[in-house]
Amino acid sequence: MKFQSITTAAAAALIACASAAAAQDYPRGNITFTVPFPPGGGTDIPARMIVDSISRQTGWTFVVQNQPGAGGNIGLAQVARTTPDGMNIGMGQTSNLAVNPTLYPDIPYDVLNDFTPIAVVTSQPMAIVTHAGSPFETFADVIEAARAAPGDVLYGTPGAGTVAHLSVELLSTENGLEMAHVPYPGIAQAISDVMAGGVDIYVGSVPSVLPHIRSGSLRALAVTAPERNPALPETPAVAEFGFEGFNTADWKAIVGPANLSPEVVATLNTAINAALEDPTLRAALEAEGSVVVGGTPEEFQAFLAEQVETWAEVVRASGATVN
Repeated sequence: MKFQSITTAAAAALIACASAAAAQDYPRGNITFTVPFPPGGGTDIPARMIVDSISRQTGWTFVVQNQPGAGGNIGLAQVARTTPDGMNIGMGQTSNLAVNPTLYPDIPYDVLNDFTPIAVVTSQPMAIVTHAGSPFETFADVIEAARAAPGDVLYGTPGAGTVAHLSVELLSTENGLEMAHVPYPGIAQAISDVMAGGVDIYVGSVPSVLPHIRSGSLRALAVTAPERNPALPETPAVAEFGFEGFNTADWKAIVGPANLSPEVVATLNTAINAALEDPTLRAALEAEGSVVVGGTPEEFQAFLAEQVETWAEVVRASGATVN
């Protein structure tokens, strides 16, 4: 499913609607916003940017609470257990909402029944990169090498079961490719290895590799999207190499506990969409490689159900496990 963001004109009306709805007894105090990953990371930074924009436009106060652990499962489980009054919401993403239900044997929540979808906010494709001195000049070179010598091309990712890992597995499964996965416990070691030529290519989110691409230490080969990313306009999409329609991304979305009232959901969704139209916020998000999404709760709900099913198939096919 492809979301369409609201128009700037509509945003102005939505801000007014959000303010009117907020005056009707919501919110009643500070809103706790749970980020299920550590401070300063790829989920925390955009989350704080978005709630800051909402605060400026509505006057609401957010308390951002970082609760990392178990691939984001701990923080989201906390959101699921809160009272459904809209005073506790959180940032979910592809991993903890779509991948982890199959990847983890004892995940502490039911994605489709324990949460209320509010809005998808951003999407970030994966970037496929190599070191500056690599013989791989384009992604076509990687594919050619993988077909010529199955299993010889080494690709690094931030870990087994990550969106980066499963993106390559999906591409390989759909196209009869075979490359050897090298999972890393953290991005710092992975980036160091790929720059040193320890692995042939590395796959990670655009924001995580963008500084190294811009410095010239890494060469961008492709992004896992049907079209080019605004932060990397010279880098082809995977679809341009004959993989039409291929699209994997680390999307981020705001959820609340199950049984939030339709009025609260509408108020939050309206405020989020209006904030995403803030030119300063949009520019900041796009500069780091994010694509601003937005949309209705109904679109998010349908998208989430589809994503859970899609990634379940990929996880099972890949054989990925967590310790």
